[in-house]
Amino acid sequence: MGGVGKTTLLTHINNKFLVSSTDFDCVIWIVVSKDLQLEKIQEIVGKKVGLLDGDSWKNKNSEEKALEIFRFLSKKKFVLLLDDKWERVDLNKGLFVCGLVEANKNFKVECLSDNDAWELLRQK
Repeated sequence: MGGVGKTTLLTHINNKFLVSSTDFDCVIWIVVSKDLQLEKIQEIVGKKVGLLDGDSWKNKNSEEKALEIFRFLSKKKFVLLLDDKWERVDLNKGLFVCGLVEANKNFKVECLSDNDAWELLRQK
């Protein structure tokens, strides 16, 4: 569903969390394009939360990196923003994981009506 303003919305959310005091320890924004690999996502998250410690991180396989990220983030309050996601995410497994990290708020982004879209454009 392209062109409905999801990236713009995420940008505002990201900026709001970065400039205002919140209860979150970190905000992680990842642009998950069509060809982005798991290793790259782990690299982005690891860098954002300060887990990249030179050769030690580089020498870990993806499961070891995932475990380290999980251990770190399970002790933190964090916001994870995924943008440009092209494939459906299977939340059946993810709901269990979300429950572990107490992520219990879901937001569905839908298209604006023609009138609302026109009004939004007029405001700009």
